[in-house]
Amino acid sequence: MNVKLEEFFANKKLLRKIIKKILLIITFTVALIFALFNFDRVWGFITGAISLAAPFFIGIAIAFVVNVLLKFYEEKAFAFLNKRNGRIWKKIRRGVCIFLSFLTFVLVIGGIILFVVPELVNSVKVLTDNAPSYINRLMQETTKLLEKWNVTQEQINALKLDWSSILTQATQVTTNFMGSVFNITVNVANAIFIMAMSFIFCMYMLVNKENLTTNLKRVMYAYLPNRVAKRTIDVAILSNKIFSNFVRGQLTEACIWFFLIYLGMTVLRLPYALLISAIVALCSLIPIIGPYISMFTAGFILLLVNPWHTLTYLIFFLILQQIEGNLIYPRVVGTSIGLPGIWVLLAIILCGNLFGMVGILLGIPTFSVIYTLLRGDTSARLRKKRLTTEQILRNSPYEAHSPDDPEQTVLEEFKKNSGK
Repeated sequence: MNVKLEEFFANKKLLRKIIKKILLIITFTVALIFALFNFDRVWGFITGAISLAAPFFIGIAIAFVVNVLLKFYEEKAFAFLNKRNGRIWKKIRRGVCIFLSFLTFVLVIGGIILFVVPELVNSVKVLTDNAPSYINRLMQETTKLLEKWNVTQEQINALKLDWSSILTQATQVTTNFMGSVFNITVNVANAIFIMAMSFIFCMYMLVNKENLTTNLKRVMYAYLPNRVAKRTIDVAILSNKIFSNFVRGQLTEACIWFFLIYLGMTVLRLPYALLISAIVALCSLIPIIGPYISMFTAGFILLLVNPWHTLTYLIFFLILQQIEGNLIYPRVVGTSIGLPGIWVLLAIILCGNLFGMVGILLGIPTFSVIYTLLRGDTSARLRKKRLTTEQILRNSPYEAHSPDDPEQTVLEEFKKNSGK
């Protein structure tokens, strides 16, 4: 026993590793205890640091969206020029494509602000002004219908809601919201500074994205073990792929829904076509359940105007949802995130409660990354144990099987697809 202890203490390399791990555990424990007992201070420091770094984060967000357009221009729109390998085009390609990407981005945002927003504001104003008359007419129609079903007046009165109180509360919420928006936009100079700095960060990242990627890889391999650095880079590549697919897929989905809903409602002569189209497009950014949220919201708006409009819209929406979901979306967008519905709901509930709408939009692709890594790790562990899905389902995992199991990890499939 003493000999083993002497050998252990003589192995200085192993001893250093153990001491480092012990010190790391102690440091982490002390930091965690400090954070728990001083949560307000720690949270205030984190939020302050995030606000200071706001231009950087906004720049990353803008660069991420604009990079989708940049890839389109570089790889598809000017593919015929790329094949020629001209010297001049190689020098100016990135600059031209960045200019066109920002021009497209600004034109889209500017078009929405100049043409769509005023119409939306007007639609909301008209809807708010007419809401009392809509509600009274709806109550009258409901009362007539209940009377036909031999419902007594006392029962009808019991079912009636204080719509004026509800409308007053809704107006108060809207007023408070507008006041909050006003307070946020008071400091215009600060907002301009943040956007200017964000634009600079965005331009720098887009122009030098290859150099930035190379330098980050060099730093990781320099300061981390090779295995950890490689794993980190693989996760970063996977995350970039999933987030890019999510942004491209959901923006395309939103545009498709907007034009289809607006066109259909215009043909059917339903009111508030632009407002409802915008609501559907915004809700469609949330996969799976987003369109259904917009369906009930739009149905309620139309119900205030005319119940038959609601019925017409619901039939039209359900037919359109089947056509779009089964024919258009798989061909135009494809599987943007590859996340099962239960995981989407979990991401919406958890991230939505913690961070609101931003949490929903960022939480879904984040959960998709976690799900993909978990699937890959599960497949790798089962393959190491030489287990197949069929054997697990038969509850006889140790039966004879082929060592050349064709099942591949998700990360390996991703590497193959990204290499094409």
